[in-house]
Amino acid sequence: MAAGQRRLSWRATQAALFIHLYRDQPILHLPFRFLTTLVDVDELLATWRYRHALMVHRMIGTKIGTGGSSGHHYLLGTVERNKVFKDLYDLSTFLISRSSLPALPPEMERRLGFHYPRD
Repeated sequence: MAAGQRRLSWRATQAALFIHLYRDQPILHLPFRFLTTLVDVDELLATWRYRHALMVHRMIGTKIGTGGSSGHHYLLGTVERNKVFKDLYDLSTFLISRSSLPALPPEMERRLGFHYPRD
């Protein structure tokens, strides 16, 4: 792992994958929307960086950028290098088809559901 790079822990990755796979469980709707929103924000930041790199290319071409950077080429590299939630992007690697998704054990389904005790 590169210096300064943050990664989700194994347990957090498993939890995020569980949320993605079983997002139809009512209690997991909000966490799924939250994870999706984080990836959306990251994607919007990457889109802004890419458009910024294109604008710089139009304005100064391939000249040296401010601060002595390689300008346009440096900015293009930052698009992929600066993803904040890369682990959340990579979750799709582990997704399986909905038809192959194993059913949750009844006890876990009960714990995830909205269960009201009977008086």
